[in-house]
Amino acid sequence: MRLAETTQIISIKDERLDIDKISQYRLSFFLSDKECQVAVFDVKKKQLLLFESLEFNPEKSLIKNLETLYNEHILIAAGFWKEIQVFMRNKQFALIPIPVFDRSLASQYVRLNENVDSEKDEFHYKLMDETGAAVAFGYPKEVKEWFREKYPKLSLYFNHQSVAYLKGIQEQLKTKAPASLYLSLNNNEVQIAGYNIERLAIYNQFKFSDANQLIKLVLLTLQQFSAEGQSTPIVLHGVKEHVDLILPILKKYFKHIELGRRPSGILMHPVFNELEDQEYLEVLANL
Repeated sequence: MRLAETTQIISIKDERLDIDKISQYRLSFFLSDKECQVAVFDVKKKQLLLFESLEFNPEKSLIKNLETLYNEHILIAAGFWKEIQVFMRNKQFALIPIPVFDRSLASQYVRLNENVDSEKDEFHYKLMDETGAAVAFGYPKEVKEWFREKYPKLSLYFNHQSVAYLKGIQEQLKTKAPASLYLSLNNNEVQIAGYNIERLAIYNQFKFSDANQLIKLVLLTLQQFSAEGQSTPIVLHGVKEHVDLILPILKKYFKHIELGRRPSGILMHPVFNELEDQEYLEVLANL
């Protein structure tokens, strides 16, 4: 399906998706101003039933693009899902060690990292005990209002892509390495997480213009937490076309680099093998 003003990049559906069982399905959105990934997950059977990746019309606002998606996508317009997840892909976030985290200061933490507008932005936080950090994050209030209007009787959960990614790599940590680095490539953006054994040491998100700039960002990140330097093992996730482009260059600079795995514990029909194992980790790990 190609929406009138939204370009569909990927659309995969398990034919067992049953409109009469939507009340046991979770609908997930991963949103940025440029794109959206949508997934439908059967909570009862732990099955992925639908995955789509869409590019938004760059001339329209996020809300207008959401409105187009809602109006022209039969499933998304359904009003009786079990629950709905919304993960924001933006720069409004900050990680704080849990022992010093104060939930009342969520907006101030985010403000240290990115410009915010207290009148227009909403702020939340997520405690991640397994990493020892809390993620404070913000997003436009109008996004929350839009979802509340469209799904007034449903459970809505808002979160940030950093939470999704860190959860996704948790089961792939190099537990025997003194330090390890994890990268996820999506368009010209990268999520970077560094670990000392199994403890999160650093997380950040960057835009980059080319492979050389990405190499510099990786090296600067390693300097901040790893004594292993370019020998630090690296696990790479991301959209295939970007991984294929960047991987050969990364291998010139770093000794131990490998492609990441698909999250475990999710039942997926073979039709989803169209997705490479290293693609959309954060989406699949949070179903």
